[in-house]
Amino acid sequence: MRAVRFAAYGEPAVLTPVELPVPEPGPGQVLVRVAYAGVNFAEVMFRRGQIPVGLPHVPGLEVTGTVERVGADVRGLAAGARVAALTLDGGGYAEYALARADLAIELDGPLDRLSPVLAAAFPCNVPVAWGVVHAAARVLPAETVLITAPAGGVGTAAAQLARSAGAGAVHGVTSSTTKAAYAAGFGYDEVWVGEVPAARTFDVVLDSVGGDVRQRALELLAPFGRYVVLGDAADAGDQTFAGNQLWGSGASVGGYNLGGLAHQRPDLLGEHLRQAALSVATGAVRIDVTEVPLADVAKVHELLESRRSTGKYVLRVHD
Repeated sequence: MRAVRFAAYGEPAVLTPVELPVPEPGPGQVLVRVAYAGVNFAEVMFRRGQIPVGLPHVPGLEVTGTVERVGADVRGLAAGARVAALTLDGGGYAEYALARADLAIELDGPLDRLSPVLAAAFPCNVPVAWGVVHAAARVLPAETVLITAPAGGVGTAAAQLARSAGAGAVHGVTSSTTKAAYAAGFGYDEVWVGEVPAARTFDVVLDSVGGDVRQRALELLAPFGRYVVLGDAADAGDQTFAGNQLWGSGASVGGYNLGGLAHQRPDLLGEHLRQAALSVATGAVRIDVTEVPLADVAKVHELLESRRSTGKYVLRVHD
């Protein structure tokens, strides 16, 4: 099968086309004939070694396609089923990929309306957005929300979901006027460029970037505000929060991570995945998708790493 992998950490050029054997599904796994695979910033972090993975590594955390074969102990999915799946051990940048059956959902019933491109665009970003809005931050009616990386796949979905949850105002902070203008079409009241205006506070801050916002996290929160970490795109160093700081401020600090939830509460992640699929299928969450061939994945990584990307990129693997 055709695949793209990296054998050493580095720049996007380390992503190399290769021919690999088709994998066999083990117990609890399904083998998916991949139609489309999503591209995520986490895969950039894997490629540059910010999050170490075993080498060589085929990236790709989300796919859509049809089930080719099922492993032992798989119930509810059979060969020929059309699915969207999380491939959290990687493998999505290939013609065939393995996925855990409990993290693959059949696109039937109300989910049948999802196109193959959309079905590859939601399994990572939209469950994260749904999880941070409804589970980690628990956004309440009339609350104010600040989202970093508002023009990305998670940010655009989170803004729409926060608005649906009744947020009184949704704001973003980004690195360019182009991104600010793009994000404005996804439910934001205002998107600032560079930094948050002084003295502004929020009930909820959803941060996937880190850097300045993470350093200022507690001062950005209103009383009983919630700061949720869902990424570290800036790779600018961590921030600690002492217990007495939280006691004095009344703030809460939380997080959301797909991989961690998959290992600790796969049932909960599966529910977030299904809720995300329904949100996209019903139009409650709109995704702006750019489709590119698998061979051009290094160009997509360049866009993501330079923070020039907007919306969601998916790779066309099989027609």
